[in-house]
Amino acid sequence: MNGYKTGLRGEGRAALYLRLHGMRILERRFRVPHGEIDLIARDGDCTVFVEVKARPRGEAGDGLAAVNAEKRRRLRYAANAYLAVHPAVQVRFDVIEITAVGLRHIKNAF
Repeated sequence: MNGYKTGLRGEGRAALYLRLHGMRILERRFRVPHGEIDLIARDGDCTVFVEVKARPRGEAGDGLAAVNAEKRRRLRYAANAYLAVHPAVQVRFDVIEITAVGLRHIKNAF
């Protein structure tokens, strides 16, 4: 399976996980020039920007490690664009990594 399909499958799995844990998916694959957010969800009163990292052969921590300073900068840029249209009082950035070990949800990842 190529990287694009792996990513789409991972995002679908992450969205299902979030819904099963009481969150509502607001957007999938939100894109602006120079930035993209895999999933935007609502957790109570909090808007959650979720980066999904699918590493089928990886180990725990591989996905989180891939969210480096440049990736965080692009995520914040895209989040600001979203918030300009959809204001929110509380926001957080989560990472969901999917590896050979399983799915791990890191809340407030950065």
